[in-house]
Amino acid sequence: MAEISKGDFIVFIKTFRKNVADINKACANVKGKQVQKTELLDRLELIATRWFDEVEISLRSNFQFTEDKLLFYNDLFGDVLEICHGKPSKVVVIGKLGSILYKFHSDIIVPIQKYAGKLGKFKKLENLLSYSTNLETDYLSEAIECAEIGKNRACIIMAWCAVVDRLHRYIENIGFYKLNSASHRMHSMSTGRYKRFNNKYEIQNLSDLRKSVFDRNLLWILEFLGAIDGNQHDRLGICLTLRDTCAHPGEAVITDDNILSFFSDIEILVFANPQFQIK
Repeated sequence: MAEISKGDFIVFIKTFRKNVADINKACANVKGKQVQKTELLDRLELIATRWFDEVEISLRSNFQFTEDKLLFYNDLFGDVLEICHGKPSKVVVIGKLGSILYKFHSDIIVPIQKYAGKLGKFKKLENLLSYSTNLETDYLSEAIECAEIGKNRACIIMAWCAVVDRLHRYIENIGFYKLNSASHRMHSMSTGRYKRFNNKYEIQNLSDLRKSVFDRNLLWILEFLGAIDGNQHDRLGICLTLRDTCAHPGEAVITDDNILSFFSDIEILVFANPQFQIK
């Protein structure tokens, strides 16, 4: 189903329910014990197919309906698909449709109405994709997909992978010798902001950088090199702390607001930052 707003989907799902009710009424008015008219059987097949092709997939992906919540209706619409290819009993057909209609409003429509503000809430995260290249695009696309289905911890972890990939490629672009030199100079300092930095690196290539330099040390070196200032360093440090929180067991809840704040920071401080544009 094409992308649709929450309001439009509510209209769609109410119309879908009305179509089921109309077919149920038409079947109930059939003379005799069987539903035999091709036109009515075609309507039954179409409505059941639409459930699987348009409704069920959207309920699952956009509104986070779980398998157990959808199983009841999947079974009923599956039964409708099976019986509409013969001359089904009128009693059986209206029984299946009646079961679908019985709690459809409370089971399906009401939860969608209560899902305030979440459909498309993370749409603006896709702005980041316009700044991304190569592996970053894969990481950020996966992060956005995780956010849209409520996997917030996974979202943060994948997005931070994209951040570190950009920072690594920035170092590669300016030369590994600059990182090595900065680490030696920082290590030698006994006073000032960098006096506690105690790592000396001899990085030779991108793989070495990825395996050898912890992300927090990388942020310190980027500040020393003037790529970021102290405030930017602190903000990215908070993002890294959130990433660490997501990657380790604990009770801290990662909310949608955390996601939005995190993405805002990494967009401004890294991906849209002229300092880190890679030619």
